[in-house]
Amino acid sequence: MINISIKIKIPELWKEAEFNKTDWGTINLIVGPNGTGKSLFADKLQAELNRHGYKARMLNAERLSGFEKRSYSHFGSSRLTAGINISEFKTLKSEGEQFGLSSSAFVLLKEHLDIRIKIEALLSDIFNKTIRLVEEGGYLKPKIQDNLGGAEFGLQQNECHGLKELITLLTFLYDDSKNCLILDEPELHLHPQYQSFFLSEIRKFAGDPKIDPSKKLFFIITHSPYFLDLRSIDDLKSILVCHYNQPPDFIDSLVAQDEYILKKFLPRFNTYHKQFFFSPNPVFVEGYTDQQIITLLFDKLDYNISASGSSIIDVGGKDELAVFFRLCKKLNIKARIIADLDAFFKGKLREVAQEDENCNKYIQDSGLGTDLSTLIGELDRKLKEVADDLVTKTATDSDLIQLIEFLKPLISVPDKRNTVIFSQLIALQKFKEKIYSAVSAQQQTNINYILPKFSLLLKAFESANIFIFPKGEIEHYYTQSAIDYLNFTDKEKSTSFHLERDYILSEPDITQLESKYADLILILKSSVPQIKVDLSKHLKFQIVEWLQTVQRAISKGDIANINGLKTHAKIDYKLFNQILEVTDLQIQADKRFVCKIKISKSLTSLDKEIDFNEMTIPHDFQFEI
Repeated sequence: MINISIKIKIPELWKEAEFNKTDWGTINLIVGPNGTGKSLFADKLQAELNRHGYKARMLNAERLSGFEKRSYSHFGSSRLTAGINISEFKTLKSEGEQFGLSSSAFVLLKEHLDIRIKIEALLSDIFNKTIRLVEEGGYLKPKIQDNLGGAEFGLQQNECHGLKELITLLTFLYDDSKNCLILDEPELHLHPQYQSFFLSEIRKFAGDPKIDPSKKLFFIITHSPYFLDLRSIDDLKSILVCHYNQPPDFIDSLVAQDEYILKKFLPRFNTYHKQFFFSPNPVFVEGYTDQQIITLLFDKLDYNISASGSSIIDVGGKDELAVFFRLCKKLNIKARIIADLDAFFKGKLREVAQEDENCNKYIQDSGLGTDLSTLIGELDRKLKEVADDLVTKTATDSDLIQLIEFLKPLISVPDKRNTVIFSQLIALQKFKEKIYSAVSAQQQTNINYILPKFSLLLKAFESANIFIFPKGEIEHYYTQSAIDYLNFTDKEKSTSFHLERDYILSEPDITQLESKYADLILILKSSVPQIKVDLSKHLKFQIVEWLQTVQRAISKGDIANINGLKTHAKIDYKLFNQILEVTDLQIQADKRFVCKIKISKSLTSLDKEIDFNEMTIPHDFQFEI
């Protein structure tokens, strides 16, 4: 890491807060939602770097156009068509640097043969094209030709965006007059393959320029996971996460165990895992089956989790869940966890809950005690006592027989204690009355303690944004296959997952899904931030206005039948037919009527008629979509 003491204040965004960071990587990434001030932060960062003796050059996100933010006299893509006025080279270079534009890239290519040779070689090998700078009447025109033949062509305004982007980015990368580059969204117009290529070129130049003058520092503002190529813990510490109304956060240190787990995880850190850097509300789950089922259900139920800034990310294990959760806390990202029941009794995730101040506050405010670990230990002890008593009984009920036969060979095996506790708790939720009737009076007292206490402790976990499947695992909420809750193999999990997935994808009736997965949906809706796009109130407003117009027209005798309704000017049926269809209209001599309509299929999944008449009160008119 490189020591540079950077202090930044942006009162219009952060009020009195100040950003402070002293340890920097050679490649630093700045991420965060739109509107969090990343570009404004970059302006301040450039000034700070220059103050520390670095020669910083910024390329903003509008580097190719030069429009929107400011008015310019020299810039714009169209100048590539007309050519670049050679007499204006000096102005192009100074104003390009001042405003963060890349129009001076072709000036650099003209003036620096070494850079041009590198660019030409890369274009030839990657794009199979040749670039040539032509002087015509005092203007410099970049020309491109396919190496396989064909006519030369210019870099037109609406063409070759990726090619223009890559040429200009590489030009500034190879220019040794600056030893620090701040790049705002270098991924613009670049295919993921070329984003990765450009990052690999950046790595060749990344280093401390004060030790090796051939090296550069890089600060990359990005929304692309392809630039988050994390290979070491230092790479992780070189990420800044921007937020609304407060300075960016970063990882400054990690506890040894978390660092150990992360080092093992980094080689598996794929594009999907990286989403949490870009999501203000990531939700971490253990495995891909959890991720798939949860995402599919929300999609089918029309709950938009992406619009709320959520994404469901599987991390491959309980300990990884805890590490990612701690990372998010350090970066001030509001993460949530959905975990299996065994995480409640053991592992790193339980430790995270024990450390959480909201969880501890809930326990104290609820009068449960002061220590989560003690409370879970008490629950564990009482569950074991119930199991110890139950296995001594002789049962005639098939559910109890299955449970007793499962527990007996495990009950005295020390390293099977967690399995016993886990199974006993699930069984109590399924067959409380049967177990209650079978055990001794003392264990009945324990059962009366266990289930209410378990519910309260689940809420304590939830206050820490950790949501536990009380039935065990997501598979215990499946509806398309019979599941043995006590003994469920990995092969059976895989088979049942595909059955469940296929069913959810094929089921057209939302009400069926809501009914079959009611318990699971209840957990998911409380744990995953989502937005339900509600068309009904907007649709109702339009229909109510139209309904009143129809009632008035019929009462005045302006409409005698359905054809009259569809052609009446004030009814404007042509417009409203985009949202509804009048299927029938019966008008009596005394102007009483019944009108039947159907909502457009583009706005509802329900195929049914809705009636209204002269007595319908428009603002009380109800319908479902």
